Amino acid sequence: MQKELIKEATRRLKKNLSEPLDEKGRSFFVKRGQGRRLVLTDIHGSFQTFVRLLKKLNLQKEDQLFILGDMINRAPYSIYVIEKIAELLFEGYSIFPLRGNHEQLFLDFAKTDQNKLISLAERQYSSHLLENQQLPKPVYKFFKALPYFYELEDYYLVHAGFNTAARDPFTDWREMLWIRSMRYDKEVLKGKKVVHGHVPTTWSSIQKGIANEKPEIKLDNGCIRADVFDFGRLVCLDLDSGELISKKNIDFLPA
Repeated sequence: MQKELIKEATRRLKKNLSEPLDEKGRSFFVKRGQGRRLVLTDIHGSFQTFVRLLKKLNLQKEDQLFILGDMINRAPYSIYVIEKIAELLFEGYSIFPLRGNHEQLFLDFAKTDQNKLISLAERQYSSHLLENQQLPKPVYKFFKALPYFYELEDYYLVHAGFNTAARDPFTDWREMLWIRSMRYDKEVLKGKKVVHGHVPTTWSSIQKGIANEKPEIKLDNGCIRADVFDFGRLVCLDLDSGELISKKNIDFLPA
């Protein structure tokens, strides 16, 4: 595990997040950069697929790449995904990762229940994230630094969605990680589109949603479900052109 790289990446991420939307720095406004605005989600440890998609994107340093959480678990290469994101941050790329429910579970169990942490890591093929049956401090601090959502000029980016029925949807942190059915409310969301992952959605439905300019954009195609029809792609959306770029999962998945 490249601990120093992850430490430096956490420092650079915090430096990049300069406009907090709440006093505890759990959400941020991100200004448009000079390049493309790219969004992907739910890598779930699929390292080789992630790397191939990055190559397909021909990512440039002026681009902004938003990763909407659940970078880990399910496929067996979680630490390589984290290290690749850390490497990109270290090299000066504009990477904006968010926390998903899987990162949150590691944070919760690391502080409250070691047995549950070990069991979670074993069940999710992520035991390599632990050292001496503990979550190493650099990884813990990296996960802890991940915001819950980003607000852009014209979009909200979040892992699972918003509970728009809540008194303040923008402080309902749990629902941002776990909600499975979001009700789009134009007034609450200031007319901005919402991009999220979390619930696997068929490739044809994702394409249709973009083509029909739906205000709620679901990008999780269940990357790890490569053997299921209409699923199994790691999907990236160019927010400005509306182009979808995807890569079918090529990672080995345990039986």
